[in-house]
Amino acid sequence: MNNVIDLRKKSVRTIDLIVKKVNCQYGAPIGRPNVGKRPETKVFDCAVPMNGAYDRGGAYWGIGSQLRVSYTKDLLYIEFYRV
Repeated sequence: MNNVIDLRKKSVRTIDLIVKKVNCQYGAPIGRPNVGKRPETKVFDCAVPMNGAYDRGGAYWGIGSQLRVSYTKDLLYIEFYRV
């Protein structure tokens, strides 16, 4: 089975698939990994919902400028960045 996610079958917002709950048993992880290379196809972009220095999934990002994420709908490309 491949890693492609068919969002038409889900009633979940894309940002909720990107910013999943993390295991904080031993403390919050710092940030999240980027995935894949930027494709030439359409790339979407949005602000990452934050709760102070943490995204709503529990990953720690620190305090700073707005955290954003670029992604493709199939989530084979995900890149977090600050503006």
